[in-house]
Amino acid sequence: MADPLLLTNLRLLTLDGDTPSMEPVPDAVIAVNNGRIEYAGPKDGYTGDLATARDMGGALALPGLVACHAPLLWTGGTHPCPAPLDADGYRTLVRQTARSTTGADEATLLSLLGDRISRLRRSGVTSCELKSGFGVTASDELRLTALLRRASADLPVQSRVTLFIGHQLPEDSDPDDVLAETETRIVPETYALGCADAVEVFCDDDAALDLDQCSTILELYYKKKTPSRVSCDRFEDAAGATLPASFYSRAATFLNHTDDTGLEGLAGIGTVAVLIPETIGHDDTAPLPQLDALRKSGGRMALSVHAGPDGNSFDMLAAMRAGHLRLGLTPAECVLGVTRHAARALGLQDSAGRIAPDRPADLAFFDAHDPADLLTGDAPCLAVARDGALEHFDRPSDKD
Repeated sequence: MADPLLLTNLRLLTLDGDTPSMEPVPDAVIAVNNGRIEYAGPKDGYTGDLATARDMGGALALPGLVACHAPLLWTGGTHPCPAPLDADGYRTLVRQTARSTTGADEATLLSLLGDRISRLRRSGVTSCELKSGFGVTASDELRLTALLRRASADLPVQSRVTLFIGHQLPEDSDPDDVLAETETRIVPETYALGCADAVEVFCDDDAALDLDQCSTILELYYKKKTPSRVSCDRFEDAAGATLPASFYSRAATFLNHTDDTGLEGLAGIGTVAVLIPETIGHDDTAPLPQLDALRKSGGRMALSVHAGPDGNSFDMLAAMRAGHLRLGLTPAECVLGVTRHAARALGLQDSAGRIAPDRPADLAFFDAHDPADLLTGDAPCLAVARDGALEHFDRPSDKD
């Protein structure tokens, strides 16, 4: 456990409460003991001794950011991603990446994973999904997910592991045979290994699986009370947004082609809409998600990086800027989208996304005055704290 931590001269956004304020508390103090918040608020409300406090130079303090859609375990790069990307191109890229990833040794994969986590942390991330998705077969997906589980104990982030068993079917396979094997062998092995916190499918007819195939997989895991996630409607409206209502899915990702009815349905059951704004303009004819339908129905919107081989982005601040510039999200929506709502999408709402007494001291500090500054590209992450252990980063101007 980290030593006690006492920080002063902060502009603090706790994002706590039913309607979190977006006005930073000036001249704030954060006190941490045994990795948990003891106090976070104005300096004049702190009754302890500040003689040993570390001056943070007026940095903006937020809850540590949450990467809630993060397929980080893959290798490749010899096949450039086509642009603009369509469903056929995506399917081809995934299969090429899966062959490379499945053939890679564990040391190579873990090295890449560690580097990508490090890059996410430098943009303020302290909690992260660890998602498979690039195995040639279902057995490969299970093996890669088990590797993520083993690796998670040594990573400097809080994590949840997702078995992306329904990303694509193996090339030239019989879907009925694959689904039968999933029921008789893969599902039992998932629980024998204890390797997955959630299961995910990708419903997009030409790029991935169809509605019936996705429903079959989700039903198998739903019977075992495994939380689910759905990626859907990235390249076309495949009605994937109807799946969360049947399986109480935590999150639905992409939603570029989802209609208003589908989005309203997500909001109605509390599924978090995870937007990947960096796909807009990169995917072939990708429209903007219909966000007004989510707003009117009170839906939660999260943002995440475009971390797969079709995006190769590990900068959460860049994802926030893209959400603002390409989707028209407000600064408040962007900040909540990478903190509170992203935490809920991973089932981490009790341990991430807010700063409050007795919660884990997972924090991010930025060279910024207020949330709007995070969207300019000129407000780097200065430091992060995970369970109260503080790590500073060089400012860009400090580098050679």
